[in-house]
Parts: sequence; structure tokens; C-alpha cells
Amino acid sequence: MLAALTLASLSLLVWASNLCPPTCQCLYNLSAIACQNKGLNQIPKLPDGTEKLYVSYNEIQEIPWRGLEKLQVLDLTKNQLNVFLSLNPVWPSMTKLSKLLLRGNGLTVLHPGQFLNCPALIILDLSENQIKYLPIGFLRGLANLKTLYVNFNQIQMLQVGGLEGAFALAGLYLSHNNITKIEEGVFKNSTVLEKLFLSKNRITSVDEASFKGATGLLHLDLSGNMLVTVPAAALRDVNRLRHLYLQSNSLSTLPEECFSSLSLLVILYLRNNKLTTLSEGSLRGLTMLKELDLSVNLIDSLPSKVFNNLSSLESLDLYRNRLTSLSLDVFSNLKNLKELQLDSNQISAIPVGVFDRLSSLKELQLSNNSIQELHHTIFNKLKSLQNLYLEHTSLRHLPKGVFHKMRNLKEIHLSDNHIKSLHPSVFHGLVRLHLLSLSRNRLSSLHQDQFRDLVSLKELKLDENRIDNLTTGLFMNLTHLITLDLDNNRISELSPHDFVRLTRLKELMLNFNQLHDIPFITFYFLHNLRRLMLNNNSLDSLHPQLFARLSNLTELHLDGNKLDHLPPDVFRGLSNLQKLSLKSNRLRSVEHGTFEFLRNLSAVYLSGNLWDCTCAHIVYISCWVNTHRDKLRDQPTCFLASSSNSTSSRSSYSPFTSSTQDTPVSQETLSPLLLQNHCITSAASGSSPSLPLEMLNLLTFVLVAVSPL
Repeated sequence: MLAALTLASLSLLVWASNLCPPTCQCLYNLSAIACQNKGLNQIPKLPDGTEKLYVSYNEIQEIPWRGLEKLQVLDLTKNQLNVFLSLNPVWPSMTKLSKLLLRGNGLTVLHPGQFLNCPALIILDLSENQIKYLPIGFLRGLANLKTLYVNFNQIQMLQVGGLEGAFALAGLYLSHNNITKIEEGVFKNSTVLEKLFLSKNRITSVDEASFKGATGLLHLDLSGNMLVTVPAAALRDVNRLRHLYLQSNSLSTLPEECFSSLSLLVILYLRNNKLTTLSEGSLRGLTMLKELDLSVNLIDSLPSKVFNNLSSLESLDLYRNRLTSLSLDVFSNLKNLKELQLDSNQISAIPVGVFDRLSSLKELQLSNNSIQELHHTIFNKLKSLQNLYLEHTSLRHLPKGVFHKMRNLKEIHLSDNHIKSLHPSVFHGLVRLHLLSLSRNRLSSLHQDQFRDLVSLKELKLDENRIDNLTTGLFMNLTHLITLDLDNNRISELSPHDFVRLTRLKELMLNFNQLHDIPFITFYFLHNLRRLMLNNNSLDSLHPQLFARLSNLTELHLDGNKLDHLPPDVFRGLSNLQKLSLKSNRLRSVEHGTFEFLRNLSAVYLSGNLWDCTCAHIVYISCWVNTHRDKLRDQPTCFLASSSNSTSSRSSYSPFTSSTQDTPVSQETLSPLLLQNHCITSAASGSSPSLPLEMLNLLTFVLVAVSPL
């Protein structure tokens, strides 16, 4: 019985494969056929029962009049049907078709009743063509059509009758055309239209009755046009709007009560216009508004009552305007506000109490202003605040207690200021803080209790300051810290106990400091460290046990130091190291076996050292590099005597042993040799230092190859 069923199944598969058109893929028992990008110039013969046909990105120029009656989905995107539609005023009969995609076919002309034979159409995509207008009645017969895409065409005007027959149309996409005018009456029967996209056109004004009939409109996008004033009269006919997008126009003013008919509006975007002022009644009536974007305008002042009606507002964006000051009561009625963006203005002072009514505020952005001083009570009422941005504001100091009432703070951004010192308790009480950025200030020292209460801190950025010493116990309570950035300071020494409790630390940056030596137990407790950055210090030696406990380290950067020697066991504990940089040091050679512990290494940088071809130990590193060329990310060179030297000079100098003369060879007499090539040169010369087995095998092969017959 089982054998019979198996045989029947195999027979069915063979039968199905025979019916599938050549070069196509048939799915779901032949109900769906995919022939995209196959170079087809006509639609292939379809098996009975085909419901979905995908033939996009071909060269099809015409549609057969029979054989496609059962299709429900037809994707003809990026074909060549322009001539066919121009010559045939009616599309072939496809009474079950619900989705027709004709994007990118070079279409220029549509006819009245063009799709009359497709009464079941729900989605019609005519985007990315060259259609110049929508003829009267071209949607006639499409009573079920819900979505029409005509974006990215060359339509210049919406004329009356262009949407005739599409009584169920809910989404109309007309973005990226050349529309300058919307005729009155275009939407007279569009009572169920919910989304209208008219962005990136050339509309300069909207007449009073342009949207008349679109009583169910919820989403209107007029962004990227040339509007100079808000079409207040036209908006009265679409008073159920929830979303209105007017960004990137040329609006210079908002007339009194221009949005007063839109009491249900939730989102209003006015970004990137030419607004210079707002009147107290500009936003009147928007009692349900939750998101208001006024960014990138020219507003220089705000009337004290301009936001009074916006009691539901949750997000207010005033980024990049020209505000110089804030009136005390300007935000007094925004009890539900969660985000306030005031960055990139010209605010020099913040009045005490201006934020007192913002009890729900979670994010406050004040960066890129000219705020030199903060009153110690300025943030006292912001008990819900989580993220505070005060970057690049010319701040000189932080008053004691300025953050004490904000116990829910998670991020404080204070980089790029002029802060020279911090009160020891300025961050006390911030037990939920996750990120503290003090980068690019003028801090020279930090009190041992500076970060005492930051028990949840995960990222601490102190880079580009003037810190010369890490106070004992400074990081003692930061047991959840993951990233510590101390780059570009003046730290000259580290204590064995500086990082003792940072057991969760994964990234430690100490680049561009003045470290000469590091105690061998400095990193002893950093079991989870992944990246250790020690670039551009003055390290001249490394203790053999310095990295012994860093078994999870994946990146170690030691470039730009003064290292002239590596202890052979210095990398013994780094079994998971993937990236090692030793560039620009003073290394002349590496002792045998030094790199053998780095089993997972995938990238190594060795250039800019003083690799010495005359040293016996150079053969180890040169042969290691030659064997692991796939891991080398630069081209290190060693130096040997130049061929321009005299004969006597050459005879007294060997590239593989020390010079017989006491005087070192001058730089002018040296010539470079790629380090990986030195291994082969050494093998050919007969040098036989102690090497690992894999290198000896390589050298044996080379010696056999170069030896005389």
C-alpha cells in the first residue's frame, strides 16, 4: 500500500513538472508560477488552475486575450507594455483578477474604461511610468478597487472624473508627479478615501473645495510641495484627519486658527519650512494632537500661550530654529509631553520653572545651544525624565543638586562643554543611570565619590579631558559597567586596584595617554573584557602576566608605543584573541613561540617596527607571518644591507647574523625586505634556527626547490 502511494506521489510530481512552463518555477500545485527576469517576450502557456503569475523584469510587449481568465494576481512590473495599452483601450478579460502590477512599463496613455474587464480588482499599481493625466472614467467598472498607485509619473493636474467609478478607493498614491492643481470635485464620490499621498509635486496652493467629498480622509500628505500658506479652507472638508504632513514647503506663517477644524488631528508635521513666528492662535483647536514637528524653521520666539490647547501633546520638536529665549509659561499646559527637542537653537538662558509642569517628560534635548549656566533647581520637577542631552552648550560647571530629583534618569549627555570640575555629589542618587558621557570637557581630576551611586551604569565616557590620575576607588561601585572610555587624557600610571570590581567590563579604552608601565594585576579581574585599547602611550615593556586573565579578549591594540621586546608568554592567556595590533613600536624580533597561544587570531598588524633582518630571532616572526599570510593586514618590513654598499662592506655584513662591526649600519645603507619574504630568503641561505614543525616543513620544501641538482 505504501509503495503504491509513493509511486502515485512521484507520478503526480512528474506530471506537474511537465505542465510547468520552461524556465519558470511552479508553486502550490501549479496555482502560482514565477518567471521573473527570464528574458521572456510573451506570457508563457499556463496550466489550468493557475491563480498567480509573476513575470516581472522581462520584455513582454503584449497580453493574450485568452487563457488568463482565472488569474487572481498578475505581476507585470518592469516590462514593455506601453504600445499594447496605447493601442488597446480595454484590458483583456480577467474577471477574477484582484491585483495587477504594471509598474515601470513606460506607459504614457490610459483610456476611459481601461480595466472595465477586471471588475474584481482591489490593487492597481501604475507607478513609475510616464502617465501625464488620469482620463475621465479610466477607473470605470472598478467598484472594488481599494488601492491605486500612480506615484512617480508625470501627472500635471487632477481633473474631475479621474477617479470616477472607484467608489471603494481607500488609498491613493500620487507622490512624485508634476501636479500643480487639484480641480474642485475630483473627490466628490471618494467618501471612503482614507489615505491621500500628494508629496513631492508642484502644488503652490489648494483651492477651497479641492478635497470636497473626501469626508473619510484620515491621512493627507502634502509634503515637498510649494505651498506658501496653510490651505485652511480646504482642510475644513476633511475634518476627520488624523495625520497631516506639510513639511518641506515654503510656509512662512501659520494664520490664526488655520487648523481649528481638525480637532481629531494626532500628527502634524511642519518641518523644514520658512516659519519665522507663531501667533497664540496658530495651533488652536488641536486638542487631540500628540506629535508636532516644527523643526528646521526660522522661529525666533514663542508666544507664552501658543501651546495652550495642546493638552494631549506627547512630542514637540523645535530642533534647529532661532530661539534665543523661552517664556516661563510656554510649556505650562503640556502635562502629557514625553519628548521635547530644543537642540540647535540660540538659547542662552533657561528660566527657572519653565519645565515645572512637564511631569511626564522622558526625553529633553538641549544640545547645541549657548547655555553657560544651569540653576540648581531647573530640573527638579522632571521626575519622569530618562534621557537628558546637554552636549555642546558651553556649560562651565554643574551646580550641586542639579540632577538629584531625577531618580529615573538613564542617560546624561554632557560632552563638548567647558566643564573643569565636578562637585563630588553631583551624580549622587542616580541609581538607574545607564550612560554618562563627559567626553571633550576640561576635567583634570575626579573625586573618589564622583560615581558612588551609579550602580546601574553601563557606559562611562571620559575621553578627551585632562585627567592625569585615577583617584583610588573611583570606579569601585560601577559593577555593571560594560564600556569605559578614557582615551585622550594625561594618565601616566594605573594602580593595581583601579579596575578591581569591573567584572562585567567588555571595553576599556586607554588610547592616547602617557602610560609608561602597567602593573601586572591591573587587568586581573576583567574576566569579561573583549576590547582593550592601549594605542599611543609610552609603554616600553609588558609584564609577562599582564593579560593572563583576559581569556575572553578578542581585540588588543598596542600600536604607537615604545615596545622593543615581547615576553614569550605575554599572550599565553589570550586563547580567544581575534585582532592584535602591534604597529609602530620598536620591535626588532619576537622570541620563538610568542604567537603560538593565539589560536583564534584572524587579523594582525605588525608594520612600522624596527624588524631586524640580522637578528637570529627574526626568522621566527618572518616564518610565522609567511605561514599566516591570511591573517596579516599590513606589510611589515625588515632591513638588511643595501646593495649600494662597497664590496668590503657587503662581505662583512650578513642579513641573518649580527654585524661583525661595532658600528651599526646607518639608515641610508639599509634596504627593506617584506617580513614574510625573509623566511624564504633565510631558508635559501641555510639558516636553521629553532622553528615549529609547520614552519620546518615549509622550509624543507623551499630548500629542496632552491638546492642545485
